[in-house]
Amino acid sequence: VLNGTLWVLAGDQVRLTCSARSHPAPIVTLSRGRRVLAAALYERQVSLELPAAAPEDGGEYLCRAENQHGHSSLAFN
Repeated sequence: VLNGTLWVLAGDQVRLTCSARSHPAPIVTLSRGRRVLAAALYERQVSLELPAAAPEDGGEYLCRAENQHGHSSLAFN
């Protein structure tokens, strides 16, 4: 599930949510570049809260879900 590109003003509170459904349950991660920002083990959803967005928070993020049968990912800005 992806809600697309989000425009945010500096200082705004932002919540990024990445979710997936699979059987068995996935490992879901939210990352930026090579850095994992949030992870949920065997849950369908992970969220990242930015209390006050800054210009350096902009850019491409990656939502990835995986289990022993494979993986899927989507990039968003």
